Amino acid sequence: MESTPDHRWLMQYNIVNLVNQCRRLIRAEFDESLSLTDPQLRFKLAHFAGHTRSQGLQRLYGEIRLALLRLEGPDPKPEQASTAPVRRYRGQVSPSPDTSAHTATSSRPTQKAIIYRGRTIAQGG
Repeated sequence: MESTPDHRWLMQYNIVNLVNQCRRLIRAEFDESLSLTDPQLRFKLAHFAGHTRSQGLQRLYGEIRLALLRLEGPDPKPEQASTAPVRRYRGQVSPSPDTSAHTATSSRPTQKAIIYRGRTIAQGG
């Protein structure tokens, strides 16, 4: 996706009118305020329209979708993270729990030594 969001669809008066009606219904039902300048506005509208009980909101979102399809074509897909995020501890990259647990269990002896203040006291079982 580009760094600047494409808000050309908000320049259409009929679409903005429908979006404002949806925003009022979403605020009433979910107590969530949506901003017209939010780059993820389209996806948030779709999310709330999918989770609402209000047929009015679903109908309004359907009208918005039809207007957008006529204006721009199909909706763009949101970007998904293809790789797992890197885990960090105090600014340093830490190994993932799957790899560290596997290596620790394979190199660990079957009996655990009990260590107190740096000295081996007894072998645990």
